[in-house]
Amino acid sequence: MVRRLWGAFAIVIAIVGPIAADEPGAPRANDPSPKKRATDEIFGLTKVHQFHLLISAKDYAAMEPDMGGFPFGPGGPGSGNPARPGPGQGRPGGPPAAPGFNGFEFEYVHGDFQVEGETIKDVGVRYKGNATYMASSGAAKRSFKIDFDRYDDNQKFHGTRKLNLNNEVMDPTRVHEALAYAVFRAADVPASRTAFAEVRLTVPGKYDAEYLGVYTLIEQVDKAFLKTHFKNAKGLLLKPEGVGGMAYLGDDPAVYEKPYNAKSGGSKDEWQRFIEFTKLIHRGDDNQFRTEIGNYLDIDQFVRLLAVNVMLSSLDGALGGMGHNYYLYLSPESNRFVFIPWDLDITFGGFPMFFSPEQQMDLSIEHPHQGDNKLIDRLLTMPEVKQAYRERLRQLAEEVFSGDQLANQIAAVEAVMKDPIAREKKAADDRREGGVPGFGPLGPGGPPTSARTFVETRAESVMTQLAGKSKGFVPTMPFGPPGMGGPGGGPGRVFAKPALQFADQNKDGKLSPEELQSAAGVLFKRWDKDGNGTLDEKEIEGGINSLVPGPQSGPPGGGERGRPDRRRP
Repeated sequence: MVRRLWGAFAIVIAIVGPIAADEPGAPRANDPSPKKRATDEIFGLTKVHQFHLLISAKDYAAMEPDMGGFPFGPGGPGSGNPARPGPGQGRPGGPPAAPGFNGFEFEYVHGDFQVEGETIKDVGVRYKGNATYMASSGAAKRSFKIDFDRYDDNQKFHGTRKLNLNNEVMDPTRVHEALAYAVFRAADVPASRTAFAEVRLTVPGKYDAEYLGVYTLIEQVDKAFLKTHFKNAKGLLLKPEGVGGMAYLGDDPAVYEKPYNAKSGGSKDEWQRFIEFTKLIHRGDDNQFRTEIGNYLDIDQFVRLLAVNVMLSSLDGALGGMGHNYYLYLSPESNRFVFIPWDLDITFGGFPMFFSPEQQMDLSIEHPHQGDNKLIDRLLTMPEVKQAYRERLRQLAEEVFSGDQLANQIAAVEAVMKDPIAREKKAADDRREGGVPGFGPLGPGGPPTSARTFVETRAESVMTQLAGKSKGFVPTMPFGPPGMGGPGGGPGRVFAKPALQFADQNKDGKLSPEELQSAAGVLFKRWDKDGNGTLDEKEIEGGINSLVPGPQSGPPGGGERGRPDRRRP
């Protein structure tokens, strides 16, 4: 009994430590690599770069992905985008990858990258994103991934091989993602560094140094990132897609490869350890789970990550029912798995699809996830873990969300973004870009609230729940597989407005029989994969499935075309 109590106490002490009081992302005493890195020139919470992308007209057309299943997605009516040419016009090498989460795939093409007077020739450029890509399909401002050494193994940009330029189309404030990563770093969770960039685009005959707008610059989770945070970058790195709750899929490693999507590593022993991990979560009895989970999972790190996700109401990552937007790494140093956050643009109450900002600001701390998540549920039945989790929430609410540091950072980021956002709006107006199809930034309760309001309200909600005076808002899945369904409304609640925008040709806010028939004809052509003028059962099934996203066994959204990158994630 004494040994058991001491073990529980030790877990609490290990998990609950002081919240970092310095600038999030700056080297700290416990940083495994506090020395200055070449990439430090790139990142900074309020740093704003000036980038210019130059792409040939042929390559720019080749970037357009194969059309996904969404009728209001990229390339749809009114998007103003040319049909993407056939495969093989971008990067040479092997067959195209299978479509991503939303049924489309992206092509890397050649481009030049200019930054503040410096030109880096022949870099790889492609679009990126899932809902963000669809939501910006009628606009020039898309999210990009820049691969500096894709065509030249020795080429880097201030020490980095790859950068992400996120267009923040889901966030009218344009600041939530950078601030969210800062909060994760402040809580000692391994998380990407950020900066901002004003981006111009030149495509001969189409754009001449066209101002696209301001982007969030995101550090890639790759071998350099892993070595910095975990000392060793040779472990199994996964980026799951469509497998909520760390699903156990049986004992055959081959079944796991597509949905869990290995970015690096992938030895037989690593996959076996991952299978054992998922099997323990879903098949292990209570005693086995309590005894063995610490051998597979870095519980300290997971509790920190969980607490920050809950504070930020980050419902599109590890807490979400879609089962995506996070990395999972098997550290060779500890032989345990750690979670790494990703795609944080719809944090701070900005999840647009199912819940109002008010509901997200009052998210339950006892059941913050959508649908089933046995890992979270089972961990929180362990008294020592739950105590540590609640203490971490208390520290975040009192020391980060209620302190001056985060408030000052919000003010600083909003200040540097004010003028770029104004320039972006003017440029979009000059291009006469109207509302874009897709989800857009509006959810059931309207646009997301400001970061300031969210932080104040969320801290109060969490403290009230910790005191036992409130249970908060428990999110549910409006649709999904058996056991994950939510309240009434179903997928129609999500897709009614964008479907109307897709089919409403005269833009009067109503559908005539002729407009509906025309829209059905468009869908028919997309679903008729063999082009024989009829739909068989398989084509109908695939078309219907593509209209409603849910757990899938395919590779991740924003899948890239061309040869696999075997050198790095």
